[in-house]
Amino acid sequence: MTAGEAGRAGPQPGQGALGAALRRALAGYRRGVDEDLAAAGFAGRRFPEGRVLLMCADPGEVTISDIGRRLAITRQGASKVIAALRERGYVTVRPSAADGREKLVTLTPRAVEYLAGLYQAAERQEARLREAAGDAGVRELFRLLDLIADGEPLPLEDAPALRALRWRDAEDRPPAAT
Repeated sequence: MTAGEAGRAGPQPGQGALGAALRRALAGYRRGVDEDLAAAGFAGRRFPEGRVLLMCADPGEVTISDIGRRLAITRQGASKVIAALRERGYVTVRPSAADGREKLVTLTPRAVEYLAGLYQAAERQEARLREAAGDAGVRELFRLLDLIADGEPLPLEDAPALRALRWRDAEDRPPAAT
């Protein structure tokens, strides 16, 4: 078998099958969320825009520099992300009263609707999984995912995998209440 034939056959156990299955599952989850968001009028989701909107939903003021630091990108890179969100009507930008060089980023009502839609889309994905696998199957899936993530299972209500599925593509905070 040539290297090209081996790649087409797909990964076998012990040769990256778990990683491939996890990537495929994440891609399917994201595709489902994207389809739900598009149906709700929020097509064209781009990384890291959702994450930035969630940062802006946190209490307190958020600057473009804050966003850059939290994304581990330059201020210029963060400015480009914010400009795209501003053009699409998701954020407003205004000068900071504390530092005229800084710009404060604020969510628009459309962004708040988007975050609510994102949360609902994640809930629908979990409900679809629960319908297909049952409660026991979902508990076992989360137990196994937590073993992969942490090395030992956690109680279901504390499971990082459950929090990630519920809130958004493996990020760690729920959208702000409206």
